[in-house]
Amino acid sequence: MSRAGRDTVPADHRRRLEERGASVHYETRTQAPDLEEAARLLEDVEVLGTTNVTLPHLGPALLARCPRLRSLVLYATGLDHLDHEALRAHGVTVSSLPAYATRAVAEHALAMTLSMGARVHLAHDRSRGLAAPDTSLRGIELGGRTMGIIGMGRIGTALAGLATGIGMRVVGTDIDPRAVAAATRAGHAMVPPEDLHAASDIVAVCASTTAGAPPVIDAAALAALRPQALLVNVGRPVLVDTAAVTGAIRTGHLRGYAVDDVVLDPALDGDLLSEGRVLQTGHSAWWRDEVLARGADMFGEALVEAVERASAVAGVERVA
Repeated sequence: MSRAGRDTVPADHRRRLEERGASVHYETRTQAPDLEEAARLLEDVEVLGTTNVTLPHLGPALLARCPRLRSLVLYATGLDHLDHEALRAHGVTVSSLPAYATRAVAEHALAMTLSMGARVHLAHDRSRGLAAPDTSLRGIELGGRTMGIIGMGRIGTALAGLATGIGMRVVGTDIDPRAVAAATRAGHAMVPPEDLHAASDIVAVCASTTAGAPPVIDAAALAALRPQALLVNVGRPVLVDTAAVTGAIRTGHLRGYAVDDVVLDPALDGDLLSEGRVLQTGHSAWWRDEVLARGADMFGEALVEAVERASAVAGVERVA
C-alpha cells in the first residue's frame, strides 16, 4: 500500500515477485485505512509492504483479523511507532530500510548547520521583504568550531565525516556500546553526554527514537551547553524539548535551533521564525532524487526476500 501503488515497486522487482508465484495486489492510497477496511484488505495477506503514510495501526484488534500475516516490509527507516509487542505475539517479522536516506539526511543536517551559521535562510527572507530590512544577518564561521553529535549511528557517522571536511572538530556520544566502539574505530572522539554539551559550539541530534523515552535535549542539557550554541535536529521532534529550546533562545543562551519538521506555533513564536532563530524544514531531509530511486530498489528487494521467506514456510497466496 502506498500513494504510488504499483509504481512504488520497480518493474524488475515486480517481475521477480511474479516469477516466485506471488499473487500481488497493489493498493493506491493517500492515507491509512481504518480498522474495518484494513481487516478487509489484509485478511488473506501474508506479506504487507507499505509506507508510513498508508500503514494501518497493526495492533491486537487488527492482527486478530489478519490470521495469515507474517511479514511487514516498511518503506521507512524508523520503527518506533510500531506496536512491536503485538507484532511479535502474532509472529510478524518486520523489516525496514535503515540506510536508504543516510547520506541525504546527513547532508541536510550539515545544510541546516551552514544556514544557521551564515543565516542564509534569514538573508533570503529579508531579500523578499519577509523580515525587517534592519534585521541583522550577522553569523559565525563554522571552521575550527566543535560539533557534538548525539547518536553516532549511520547518519551521525556520515555527518561527522562531512563536518570534519569543512574544518570542524567532532565529538560524539551514543547510548549503544556498539555504536561507540564503531565510531571509536573510525577515529571519532566519543565522550559522555555532559562532556559533549560542555565542549560543543553546535549540537546535532541524530539519535533514533525510543517510544516513551524522555528528550535527549531537555532544559538541563540546554543549560549545560556553551552560551550561543546552535542546536540542529534531524531526528524526531520529541528528541528535543521544544518549549525549553524557545525559552533558551529568548534568554540569549541558545543562538538558534534548526529542526527537520514543523514544531512552532506561528501565533506564539512567530518572531523566532521571522528573526531566523528557528529554521524548520518540514521533514524534507530524505526527499532527494537519489533517495527515492535507492529506496524503491531496496523496498522491492525487501519484498522479494519476504516473499521468499514466506514461500519457504507455507507458500504465498497474496501480497499487498
